[in-house]
Amino acid sequence: MLPDKLFFIYVARNEEWQRLQAEDWEYVSAMARFYHWWAKRFFGIDIPVEADILPIVPGKLFDRMSLAYLLRDHEDRGKYTYHFYLAYFKPFFTDCNTEGYTTENFGMIFWRRPKEPEAEPKRFAYFAQENCPKVSHVLAHELLRLNGKKRDVYVTKVHKLWTQHVEKGRPFLHFDSQFKRTGSESFKFATLDASELV
Repeated sequence: MLPDKLFFIYVARNEEWQRLQAEDWEYVSAMARFYHWWAKRFFGIDIPVEADILPIVPGKLFDRMSLAYLLRDHEDRGKYTYHFYLAYFKPFFTDCNTEGYTTENFGMIFWRRPKEPEAEPKRFAYFAQENCPKVSHVLAHELLRLNGKKRDVYVTKVHKLWTQHVEKGRPFLHFDSQFKRTGSESFKFATLDASELV
């Protein structure tokens, strides 16, 4: 059964969320639209996509930011929505070598930002290079599962393809702001080669 929607959630510390919204939101919202197109184009799945920012207020011991916190947030928001968290921390446990985590209707990656402040074009290029492929990896797990593929496809085959990309020099697919294939010199989005998975 398809989820009601795919909901990207950009996780930010409470004291940073307004700055990060001003600096990063244009890219995050464009990426959400891109992945709506990508899911439809490569996996035949057309579900509504939304994006929002989640400011995290520091809390007590059990309210500290962790994978468990995000899983609780997912349950509270409704388990029939596929929540994809772009988090400022790495999951403590994962079987995915993307610094991400996935389970039914839930995904997350460690969203990297440049260490030094960068102008918008360089910052967005950094996101496209560092984060966007990881989103495609984690998203591919769930889209293949939703298409009824077995675990050896939606987990093992995705991981083998990822290894080809990051260790054996297989190029990622690159797309421009109009979602057209482009070269690796100038691109807005990068994904694993999903044509190998379907």
